[in-house]
Amino acid sequence: MERIQIDTSTFFTILPREVLFAIGAYPEGLKTRLELQQGDSLEAQVYSVVISAQGREDVTLAVTFEGAQPILGAKFLEDLGLKVDSDSGALEPARYRGFAYNYEP
Repeated sequence: MERIQIDTSTFFTILPREVLFAIGAYPEGLKTRLELQQGDSLEAQVYSVVISAQGREDVTLAVTFEGAQPILGAKFLEDLGLKVDSDSGALEPARYRGFAYNYEP
């Protein structure tokens, strides 16, 4: 998949089951309850998936359910250290590549 919509109000990345299987996603053996925009909720299977964007690659969590449409969520952005530029909508670094914690004694 080349381009997937980003929704910063969605926590998990959402991918159709056939996409997860095609890319070799690893089932985590747990499920989560998702609250949908229209007020409904559903149970979704959780997977670990390697994802890349802007020259960065890392593991993130993705979920799937019947009728799932591809969306990259906020956890994807955090895991890859990216943010969405509010003016252009482009992805840009939020921190140094692979740098998740800044410790200063």
